[in-house]
Amino acid sequence: MSQEDIAGLSAEELLSRRNADCVVRFLFDRHGVRGEICALDNSVKALLSEHHYPRCINALLLELAAAAVLISATLKSDAQIMVQIQGGTGPKAIRYALVNINEDLSFYGSALLSDGVKYTGAESFKDIVGADASLIISVFPKDGNKWQGVVPLDGDSTAAALEDYFRNSEQLPSRFFIQADADSLYVCGLMLQIIPETPGCDDSLEHTAALASTLQLKEVQQTGLYEMLRRLYWDDGVKAVKEQSVRFKCVCSKERCESALMSLSHKELEDIAQDKQGTEMTCQHCGRTYRFSQDEVKSLLAKVSQ
Repeated sequence: MSQEDIAGLSAEELLSRRNADCVVRFLFDRHGVRGEICALDNSVKALLSEHHYPRCINALLLELAAAAVLISATLKSDAQIMVQIQGGTGPKAIRYALVNINEDLSFYGSALLSDGVKYTGAESFKDIVGADASLIISVFPKDGNKWQGVVPLDGDSTAAALEDYFRNSEQLPSRFFIQADADSLYVCGLMLQIIPETPGCDDSLEHTAALASTLQLKEVQQTGLYEMLRRLYWDDGVKAVKEQSVRFKCVCSKERCESALMSLSHKELEDIAQDKQGTEMTCQHCGRTYRFSQDEVKSLLAKVSQ
């Protein structure tokens, strides 16, 4: 879409765009700042519906999904991105939580909890990531070498961790605002970044961030992204420049499961082939289960034995 003056849209036009599962890029007439705003609904419901995580883990994955969308939408080149929290130490610390997002903004993800930990669902961000945890952002370009940035999780939210990452790893002042509802499984996020070498961009970032801090998830649910932008920046010449759809899409398949089985040692696969019930594999990201009959396992064994 071309640049569109949000302040100039009618109430009917704004109401017609009260959609979710998308991200909108925006610029300002008066500020050297660019931004992205997203709302995720059905896509994150699909991400979490089969897992039955505790409420606090759902909240973390909702935030990571919004973070992945906001970061991916800013890249100029096609790439897959992984946004991961590597858990640290502590009685409630997770092992990891991650979201992978593709260049078409389809994503999947999961979390691995520590064995035997019981969650009330009300644990804080610091409780579930633990001490000495890290935020890891990995980029896998279609053409080029993988690169990765790692920052310690010193803050008390995913948004704070992302700001630390862009300040320390990218040297690009950025602000993130993410709100998640772990009960309704809905999340909205807003990112602001300076446009380097633009006069007054640091002051503009401070101004636009102060307004973004009033972002309310319930208001986004009721009004949509365009109306939310108009309300936040009605006097700042905000313009929408691009809208992209977001969806959940796992990369699992029976073929991938076959490859995993065939990567086992000959003895392990031989033992599995003895089971008359066959075997099954469940995707850690979407919860889908793939069944293999005894005959199918024997066929795979025959292939690796050739």
